[in-house]
Amino acid sequence: MRLSRETARPPPITGRLKRVRRVLHYRLHGLPEQRLERVHAQFEALAAARTWRCEPPWVASDRSRGLFEMEFFRHLKLEDVVNTSAAGFTKMAGDETDALILAIFMRDLSAEYGIKTTLKDDDHPLAKLRRLEFDHGRLPSGQTLEEILAKRPVIKKVQGERILFYPPTFRLHSQSPPSPEWAYALFGIRAYAPTLLEAEQEALKILKGFGHLAG
Repeated sequence: MRLSRETARPPPITGRLKRVRRVLHYRLHGLPEQRLERVHAQFEALAAARTWRCEPPWVASDRSRGLFEMEFFRHLKLEDVVNTSAAGFTKMAGDETDALILAIFMRDLSAEYGIKTTLKDDDHPLAKLRRLEFDHGRLPSGQTLEEILAKRPVIKKVQGERILFYPPTFRLHSQSPPSPEWAYALFGIRAYAPTLLEAEQEALKILKGFGHLAG
């Protein structure tokens, strides 16, 4: 049984105030109880699918058995007025792809189960991404998540190199058609993958390959 989480303890103060880490809070609302076990498995699969710079995502619900998760969800339900079925949070560590992959995951859960999900990120550099709410996979405006990401690439820095990820709705030129896939670019190479997760994996393989050549 997990007795505690490092995230539950406030950082020590030693002479000067330390910078507070950015925290993402996510919730699922109105999920049928019989789907909770599958959602827990989906969070576990996401946590194991890649290397996270932030704390790997986790979720708490009435089905949780870890002490921290049980207490977290119990306290959340005491003040809950919007039928929260499951929830969690994670502290960021400077990688925007972590936040974006989690946002896409919450969008996908909303679409799969036909429910409402939320992602709160008060310190996101873009105001429009500080609070995301999905209903059946769509934002309240009716837009897709990719549509509000369309104007800029997401940059990931690894080993001093920049990897650029472009959402499917991104247009390289004003007259160019949008791509149905995520694009990624590094070392002058531009390629495509069906999802951001796959694009990241392929880009890291290329980066590793160039590292072997340089060595």
